[in-house]
Amino acid sequence: MNTISDLKNSFVIELLFEDEVKRPTSNAVLRVAKEVFGDIEAVNRTSDLTSFSIKEYTAFKGDGKFEPVYLGMGKVVDFKQDSISEFERSQIWNVENSEELLSKCKYSIKIFDAGASGQIPQQRAIMLMQWLEIALSLFPTCKLVWVKTAGKLQIPQAIKKFKQQGIGRFIFSMINIRFFNVPDSNEFIVDSMGLNGVGLSDVQFHFKGVNPNKVANLAYSLIWYLLSSEENIIRDGDTIDGMDDNGKMTNTVQWKCRYEDSIIEPLRSVLDIEMGKFAAGDRSE
Repeated sequence: MNTISDLKNSFVIELLFEDEVKRPTSNAVLRVAKEVFGDIEAVNRTSDLTSFSIKEYTAFKGDGKFEPVYLGMGKVVDFKQDSISEFERSQIWNVENSEELLSKCKYSIKIFDAGASGQIPQQRAIMLMQWLEIALSLFPTCKLVWVKTAGKLQIPQAIKKFKQQGIGRFIFSMINIRFFNVPDSNEFIVDSMGLNGVGLSDVQFHFKGVNPNKVANLAYSLIWYLLSSEENIIRDGDTIDGMDDNGKMTNTVQWKCRYEDSIIEPLRSVLDIEMGKFAAGDRSE
C-alpha cells in the first residue's frame, strides 16, 4: 500500500480540526500502535502516509488463505465543507449545533483500513475502534470525527466518555440510524448506515402506525445482535421478535427478514424487516 488515492473497500474515518495541526512522525504513530495491537509490521513511513500490517487481524483471501489487515494514516489536508453533502447533514441527529461546529473545521486527516474486506465483521469493528482511539490520543485537538461510510458525525469527548467497550463502542461512534418520512403518506423509513462498511448488510424498516423512536431502538438492538456474532446469524427468510400494539418487543410476534437493495441512497445491501401489521410499501416477492 503506497498511496491513499484508492480507498475502495476501505473503512475511512476523518478527524476534523479548527486549527492547523502537525501530524506525528511515523515512528511515533507506530510506537503507539504497537502498544495496542502488539505484533505489527511497518509498511510505509513517509510524511504523507504511515501504514502497517497487524499479525492479530487477518482477512480471508480465498483458497483457504488469510492475509494480514493493514491500517493507515494520511497527511493533514484542508477540509472541504462540501465533502459532507446537505443530504448527509440532514441525517446528523446526535450532535447539537452540528452545522456550526462543522463550519469551524478547516483541516482534516484520514485514517483507514485496507485489505480488510474478507475480515470477520465483528473483528473489523473492534479493530477500527482501537485505531480511532489511537488517533484521538495522538490528536488531542480533534474537534469532530466524521465517518462518511456511516454518515456519522461524533464529538471526540463523547467517544472518550462512552463507558461500553467493544461492539457497543463501535456502534456508538461509527453507526448511524437514519429517519425518513415518506412524502405524502403516513409511512416512515428507519435504516442504518455503517454496517456495509465492515462487510454486513445494513438494516431497514419501512412501516406505519408505530412510534419511529421505538423502531430506531429496535434497529440498534438488531445491529448489536448482528455484530455480536462471528457468523452470519440471520439468513434470508428468518424471523426476529417483533412488537405488539403498544410497541413493546415480544416473541409472540415474528417479523420476516429478507436481504434486498436499500430504498434510500446510497444504494447498498440491507436486511429489510417486514413489520407484520405495521409493514408499509410493496411487499410482493
